[in-house]
Amino acid sequence: MMTAFQACQRESWLSINPQLTISAAGAGICDVPSVGYDKGGFDGSAHSDRFWQDGYFLIDDLLPVESLAQLRTGIETLVVNGLPPAMIYLYDEAWQIFMRLRPLLTHFLGDRVKLLPHFWAWHVDPGQGGRGWPPHRDYQGESVIGDDMLISLSLWVPLGIASPDNGCMYVLPRSFEKCYPCPVAKPEDVVLQDVRALPARPGTVMGWRQDLYHWGGRASTFATEPRISLSLEFQNAAFDPLADRLLDLDQPPAFRERLELIVQQFAKYRHMQSMDDDTLRWANSIHAELSGWA
Repeated sequence: MMTAFQACQRESWLSINPQLTISAAGAGICDVPSVGYDKGGFDGSAHSDRFWQDGYFLIDDLLPVESLAQLRTGIETLVVNGLPPAMIYLYDEAWQIFMRLRPLLTHFLGDRVKLLPHFWAWHVDPGQGGRGWPPHRDYQGESVIGDDMLISLSLWVPLGIASPDNGCMYVLPRSFEKCYPCPVAKPEDVVLQDVRALPARPGTVMGWRQDLYHWGGRASTFATEPRISLSLEFQNAAFDPLADRLLDLDQPPAFRERLELIVQQFAKYRHMQSMDDDTLRWANSIHAELSGWA
C-alpha cells in the first residue's frame, strides 16, 4: 500500500489507473450526457409505482456499459495494488456516472438535488468469503414525508454482474413490511419468504428510499466473478441538510477534498464493512497528512 504522502499526490493515483482522470485543481469535470438524452428525455413515471409501493426501483440498461467497464477495471486495479475499492471516488469518472443520473434524481427529489457525503464502493470477493453490508436502513430518521414527498434517496450501481452467487442486493419490500405488526428492528423479524433478491447486470441503476430495509448477500465460492459496485446518497436540498455539508452534483469536489471525504468514510462505515487495522491506520495517516497541509 502506498504511503500517506504518496496518497496525497494526484499523480500517484493517475499512474495506477492511467485510463481514468482526476481534474486538476480549479478545473471542473467535463459535462457528460444525461440518461435519456437520446430518447427525448427520461421517463421516471414508469418507475414511480413500484418505488412508492415497494420502496425501490430497478432500471435496466440506463447507463453506458463502456463507462462502467472503465470503473470496474479501475477498482480491480486498486484491489490488485492492495488499495481499498472506495479510492475509486478519487477519479472523475466515478462522479460522472451519478452526474448522468440527474433526470432520474430530479424526478424523485425535485430540482434542488444535492449529494450527501456518504458513499462507498465494493469488491465482494467470492474466494475470500466476501459479503455485502448486513441488514440495515441507510437513514434512521425521516426520509419521506407522507406518501409522495421524498427527502433522501440512495443509488446503487453494479459495475459487473450482481447475482445471488456473488452477493447481490436483497430488500424487504415496504408493501410487505407494512403488514408487519411493527417495523423490522433486526434480521430475525423478517419473514424469509418476503425477501426479494435484486440481481442486476452492468447498465442497471437501483435506488431506494433511505428507510428501506436491505442488505448485500454473501458470495458463494462457486461464483465466477466478484460483485463490484458503487453507491452514493442524495437529498432534496429544500429540506434541512441530513449531513454537516452537502455537495454539488454538477461540480464534485476537487482532488484534495475528494481524498479527505473518502478517508472519512472508513471510520463512518467501520461497523458495516470489515476492515483490517492496517487499512484504518492508513486512512488515519492520510487524514493527518492532509491536516498538515492546512
